[in-house]
Amino acid sequence: MNQTLKVFVTVVDKKSFTLAAESLHMTQPAVSNYIRRLEEELGVTLIDRSGKMVRLNPAGEIYYHYAKEMIGIDERMQHLIQDLQNESRGPVHIGASYTYGEYILPKIIAQLIGKYPGIKPEVSISNSSSIIRMVNSHDLDIGIIEDEERETDKDLNITRLIRDRMYIIGDRETPDSLDDKELGAATWIVREDGSGTRSYQDQLFTSLGISPKTITLSSTQAVKSSVTNGLGLTLLSHHTIGEELKTGSLKIINRESTELSRYFHLLTPDVKFHSKSTRTLVDMFNEDSIETHHFKS
Repeated sequence: MNQTLKVFVTVVDKKSFTLAAESLHMTQPAVSNYIRRLEEELGVTLIDRSGKMVRLNPAGEIYYHYAKEMIGIDERMQHLIQDLQNESRGPVHIGASYTYGEYILPKIIAQLIGKYPGIKPEVSISNSSSIIRMVNSHDLDIGIIEDEERETDKDLNITRLIRDRMYIIGDRETPDSLDDKELGAATWIVREDGSGTRSYQDQLFTSLGISPKTITLSSTQAVKSSVTNGLGLTLLSHHTIGEELKTGSLKIINRESTELSRYFHLLTPDVKFHSKSTRTLVDMFNEDSIETHHFKS
């Protein structure tokens, strides 16, 4: 990897020539010389030196963006070459939407580590929109989302993983059955825009012909806690409420008449090469998935 790229990115990330020098085990004058020679070569200033902290000007922002990308490509290339000689080991970056990431993925990660202790999973939990962005930008090796409409994204390899069932949920005092008028009069606890669960909550409102008062929260746990405390109704995956159903703190409303089905989807970036760790995890997903996920060659 070009040392100049590494020095420049470290200076920006640390916001200091001194701290960058310490991190790189170099002297501060050596770091300054790298940046000076880089700017002379480009014929443009990249860093605003008027203050105490490092600040990028517009040219520096452009260089920093692509320098980070080039460093990432170099690291992936070296990892893939090493993969040819070794067993499955090293990092695999996984992104999952809240429902799958918090309630289903931990068991799969435990199985992966038990079988391949050399693999080091790094997991990010976010909503479906964010996961798609991170897979597209190659910040994630694997993404799992819960919004069926995302299948239209043509820049990703995407397959159905498992089926999910969603139900209207209330607290222990809620009647087992509510008519459409009662559902419309209730307050609903919903997820934020961009969440796969939110898109299905909106679909339910449309199918029922209601426009209820809503409270928006950004995590499934917060939604469950709010419903448990009597703030309103919600729509959630059956994967997320197992313990609450056992204790009776939450209950399914209109079980026989209202059930929405959806699918969790497995995403990988449309690139030619994937690490052995990534391929190993995808093979594990494929053992129980609805559709087999194939990498494009």
